[in-house]
Amino acid sequence: MRLKLLYLSVTLLAFACSPKSDDTTKIVGQFKENAPQTVRFVRGYYDGSLESNAFVSSFDTTVAVVNGQFEVEIPKYVVMPTDFESGSIHIPILSDGTTITIDPESGTAVSSDENGHHSQYMDFGKRWNDYQAMMAGFDDEEAREKYRNENYGTLIEYTKEVARNNPDNYNGLNALEILHFSSLGQGAESDPEEILSLLNGLSDEMKTSPMSSMMFSELYNIYNGRVNTVEGKTFIDFTVVQDPENPETSTVKFSDYIGRGKYVLVDFWASWCSPCLAEMPNLVNVYNTYHGDRFDMLSVAVMDDVENTLAAAKEHGVVWDQIVNAQQIPGNAYGFNAIPLTILFGPDGTILKRDLRGDQVGAAVKEALGL
Repeated sequence: MRLKLLYLSVTLLAFACSPKSDDTTKIVGQFKENAPQTVRFVRGYYDGSLESNAFVSSFDTTVAVVNGQFEVEIPKYVVMPTDFESGSIHIPILSDGTTITIDPESGTAVSSDENGHHSQYMDFGKRWNDYQAMMAGFDDEEAREKYRNENYGTLIEYTKEVARNNPDNYNGLNALEILHFSSLGQGAESDPEEILSLLNGLSDEMKTSPMSSMMFSELYNIYNGRVNTVEGKTFIDFTVVQDPENPETSTVKFSDYIGRGKYVLVDFWASWCSPCLAEMPNLVNVYNTYHGDRFDMLSVAVMDDVENTLAAAKEHGVVWDQIVNAQQIPGNAYGFNAIPLTILFGPDGTILKRDLRGDQVGAAVKEALGL
């Protein structure tokens, strides 16, 4: 999974009455050439999951461009960014009550307060974009890894500091989302308890606003689940109706397979997930090598169509037990929204290892079996 674009999220609250002047952000800008007749400022939010295309607009205003210039005051609101639009030009701004000068041609939006929320938003985005550009520019893998080792930890700590210092505005929530996606959703870079603590520290408005609550809730569910399923914890049970038309005969529990006296390697996957399919030959090899009285495997299909799951499982040699049609249920229980996720459980259901990939899988199984 690639790191999400820093400016993906959109925004904001409808205002029932005209705001006071000190509750507005003044926006000015000028086109040097090829000026359009109007520009647009839009805010809204996605109603549903992050994958949903249902955009709910809560603020949308069109501003005339006169002699290449435009000027407008919009309500101050820092829960989510506002998008400036002109043709193919899209520039996010954080409406923080300052004066923001937009240069459409260069794609910049500069605040009158270099320490304000909008300036912090721009600085944060630049730090991460510069890092990604540097990483993408290396042809030599050794040089790329050296640069990562020298800079990534500092960038992560900076991102955590942004989250700590901005509990009441988008910068804090954005930083937490970037921390999550920078580790590919697997918690490889951050302590789950630390991230959960930072999420709990966000303001009530950030947690409950229609513009940010979905984003907050998804992260909260992931890290709450992750904290409860770290290595050493006992497995969390869940129930799946594999065929809604025949619930009595198709309902299974995770505990039907886990905590029953065997070591069990569980692979959470989907037929549409390329990294999941790339991992399959390794899993087949692990199963063929270690399957027996002490070890078994289980595949759990998430966010997938049952027919596609079964076809892909057959094609890729999944001959071990399967749970299909689990959808989002395991993700909420075990704190993940990126796959594949592989967890090794002990005979009593204790989580021995999680987030296993590649050679780690066989090594963990071999160690657990004492071979």
